[in-house]
Amino acid sequence: MFAAQILLCSSIAAQCIGFEDDAITAADILSCEKRIEEIIVDARDMLPWYKVVHADCKKLPGFSI
Repeated sequence: MFAAQILLCSSIAAQCIGFEDDAITAADILSCEKRIEEIIVDARDMLPWYKVVHADCKKLPGFSI
């Protein structure tokens, strides 16, 4: 299982915000990458002054596929 993670930063607000989507875990890396794309689209709509500086899938410990 994987959890989608993104980091958004704003030079205007001088801060960064990190998100981890642990409510919906992905069974494989491709599902996780698709979820990252969905989160980024939503984040751009809600926080247009923030830019994505990092996006990755984190393998959750204790889960096997």
